[in-house]
Amino acid sequence: MLGRALSNVVEAVCLVLMVVLCADVFLGVFSRYVLVSTFTWYDEIARGCFTWLVFLGAAVGVKQHAHFRLHLLVAKLSPRAQQAAEVFGFLMVIVLGLVLIQQGWALVELGQFQQTPVMGLSKFWIYVAIPVGGALMLLYTLPPLFRSLRLAATWSPSPQ
Repeated sequence: MLGRALSNVVEAVCLVLMVVLCADVFLGVFSRYVLVSTFTWYDEIARGCFTWLVFLGAAVGVKQHAHFRLHLLVAKLSPRAQQAAEVFGFLMVIVLGLVLIQQGWALVELGQFQQTPVMGLSKFWIYVAIPVGGALMLLYTLPPLFRSLRLAATWSPSPQ
């Protein structure tokens, strides 16, 4: 229940970020080519929205199992090896999430002393997308990993 609510919020934030990003880039192009006077702030908003969209979108991709997989290769394996490949894939996503949290937090600490040049926003708000995305990836990977491990523990080969 809580997990579904979190997923809905993250997906809604991604939708809002995409709309803001599109509107912002449209305004930037409009100001440059129609008004012949570029809005100075549009680039910073676009970068911030895009950064958040990348990391939240990657987490949503993990939740929906939408990331690239080698289905053709895995399908040729035995059922037991397919199960092991699935668990291995989940473990690699967890490693990636942990790296994003650890390295992202180092950027967050650095970013709290930096500001964007035009709007003067703390880069903390941009960089914090990295560990948030990593944490969401971990959160979204754990339930299917536990299900897969439970299934592997009860799996028995069919008699031949």
